Amino acid sequence: MSAVTSLGIDLATTPFSRRGSYFAVSHVTDQHESGFHLRTVRGDARHREIVRLLLDDSAEATSHTTAGRLTLQRDDTRVEVVLDGPDRACVRVRGGALTLDFRTASQYDSVLQESERTWRFIDSGANRNYRIRVLGGTPRFDARWDGTRNSRARVRIDAAHDSATIVVDEYGSAVPTRPVEHPDVVAAAAQRDFDAWCRTHGGAACDDPEIGGTVRLAAFVTWAALVPAGGTLRRESMLMSKNRMTNVWSWDHCFNAMALWRDPHAAAGQLLAVFDHQDAHGCLPDYVNDAGVERNFVKPPIHGWAVAHLMDRGGLDDDMVAALYDPLRRWTEWWFEHRVYGDDGVPSYNHGNDSGWDNATAFGVAVPVQSPDLLAYLALQMETLARIAERLGRDGEATAWTRRADHTVRILCDRFWNGDRFVARSTLTGRVIDSESLLTFMPLVLGDRLPASTREATVRRLLDGGYLTPHGPATEPPDSPHYEPDGYWRGPIWAPSTLLLVDGLRRSGRPGLADDIADRFMATCGGAGMAENFDALTGAGLRDRSMTWTASVYLSLVSERAGHASPAEDRLRARAS
Repeated sequence: MSAVTSLGIDLATTPFSRRGSYFAVSHVTDQHESGFHLRTVRGDARHREIVRLLLDDSAEATSHTTAGRLTLQRDDTRVEVVLDGPDRACVRVRGGALTLDFRTASQYDSVLQESERTWRFIDSGANRNYRIRVLGGTPRFDARWDGTRNSRARVRIDAAHDSATIVVDEYGSAVPTRPVEHPDVVAAAAQRDFDAWCRTHGGAACDDPEIGGTVRLAAFVTWAALVPAGGTLRRESMLMSKNRMTNVWSWDHCFNAMALWRDPHAAAGQLLAVFDHQDAHGCLPDYVNDAGVERNFVKPPIHGWAVAHLMDRGGLDDDMVAALYDPLRRWTEWWFEHRVYGDDGVPSYNHGNDSGWDNATAFGVAVPVQSPDLLAYLALQMETLARIAERLGRDGEATAWTRRADHTVRILCDRFWNGDRFVARSTLTGRVIDSESLLTFMPLVLGDRLPASTREATVRRLLDGGYLTPHGPATEPPDSPHYEPDGYWRGPIWAPSTLLLVDGLRRSGRPGLADDIADRFMATCGGAGMAENFDALTGAGLRDRSMTWTASVYLSLVSERAGHASPAEDRLRARAS
């Protein structure tokens, strides 16, 4: 793979950033003043756009992106952006002029001149501070002060006869003092790091003439979303996006960890990014970022499933597997100690957010809800705890976890299987909830742990119910009265539900169907990129258009199709023999 391979990304959907940076550059088109914006993805930023880049006073330019460098071009004006560390952006101008149009949108925003070539942007609306130094060229400051704020502020750098470098540093109370490295050196280091990441996590598929470009895009989306330890984050963590979804949600991180199985240290890091914030009761937060932790909601306990996936592929070392035993145990027990509201022993979701399927029709009438997917995930988590306990020589605990897993599957089938399908129920009344949501198919993740007749009836309903579109499994069938093309979990295709189904079908002895669904989804990503979700009928990308869990699921499916599904298939054959 060439060190200068173009990524061919559209900055309107996929931001330019790099591993370790809180800066990103996007082509912003949904605001009154569109254009290329330098942005921050800090967790406490109240708005993200810092400065608009105007080439020769125009918001329009062509862009060319490699992992280490973004190049904007308009006529003879060439602007190059490189990112250095978590809090520095370097912008080099050659020919023509570049105007920094500060996004002074809030009540106390101000841009003050520190010296002839240095300015400070007090971005009160974003809760951030920036220092801007102009090295070379001829700068000119133009600002309007209305008594309490700058309602307009621009610095125009003329570089027609002398190239210039603009250094933008984010700071708190003291500006950074580290020296400025040459942009070419910074860009080359970033490119080398990305090339190594892509080679590791994309494997030989990076060079596949049919899908190599999509593999590199997926690798870039994951690599560029990494931010360093600092603030609330205790280790390098992969944000869900550097567009708008700038948090680490506590089921998204599982899919990101699974894609990194070839590097056990990296996989463990993404798992622990959320487990670092497990509370005294065993609960995991809804999400975490560098500025704080959200605990109003939770996310589904797919963590045991993810750990088992990694164990099957050698994606976690023995010490990490042992270290995860107690956190997984406490997370499992929390559901039964704090989310069981009656005497039936069945835990509930308080809101669709808890399931990860925020507005699925299973939650359309009232909450709390007992949903069949939750018991399936908990049963798999118990199975994983049994495997780890056996590894640790805790045979009694292993036996107890296996019995609990079996008991949980029996409750699932006795209470939530109505003879034809799995259903969700109102926690308070026990009544069946009228919902066609794909959420009710998630017990298929149990694979051959489900009774054969139940499993086959569920697969038949999946095939006959109109869920499988040319682009993958719709989260609400298109003929449902509740279907919405851009209805979030009421229609669009999502990466996590797709991978859970594919994995369950593979472990159910249906590898052909699993591969067919995987191929449909991979083709959708190839056409529409790594979007948050996809229109089930057209395959168009929707919402946040650069999501790491979509990229991670894509990389995982590429890996499985390359022949790495053998651990699950081997276990299936062993059980059948």
